Amino acid sequence: MTAEESNLAPLPSGSHPERTTDYFALEAHRIATLWAELPPEHFKTAVAAAKAESALRSQERVVEMRLRHEAEMRRLETEKETALAEAAARERAATAQAKAVAETAKQEATTKAAQLRHRRHVINVISGAVISFAMLGVAVYALPSAEWVSAFVGGPGVYALAKIFVLRKSDAGDMKWLGRGANPPPPL
Repeated sequence: MTAEESNLAPLPSGSHPERTTDYFALEAHRIATLWAELPPEHFKTAVAAAKAESALRSQERVVEMRLRHEAEMRRLETEKETALAEAAARERAATAQAKAVAETAKQEATTKAAQLRHRRHVINVISGAVISFAMLGVAVYALPSAEWVSAFVGGPGVYALAKIFVLRKSDAGDMKWLGRGANPPPPL
């Protein structure tokens, strides 16, 4: 607190605005008269000190604002890095989840395909067995009355058809075996 501030009279309580302005005008006049009584060197010194103090406060405000700005920039940079790290983590998690879902779907498709292949193989084995037993049954039934029908139905054709249905393979030899039975036997 300076010497001038200690000489101020207290503000009257419950005063009206026009009285307050008058009070401030009176106080300003009183302070001006105090400065008028002092030599001019004191006024110059006081003005220089006030300028220096004002410059110092201004520099302090500039430094404070710079420090606040730097702190805010660091905070924003930290938030940005955190957001980028979180986004990268979410992306990695989403990619891992997508890979897991794709792997699960691939395993399910592989399992389904294996089940279908097995079912088809079982159906082929059953069909081959039914056809083979039916042909052998016809061959045994037809043996007493028509030997050549019995030979055709119960001969190598049974083997060729069973191979085609069960193994799902056929080669030129199988077709020859099937074709041999199609020719009627030579006359006796």
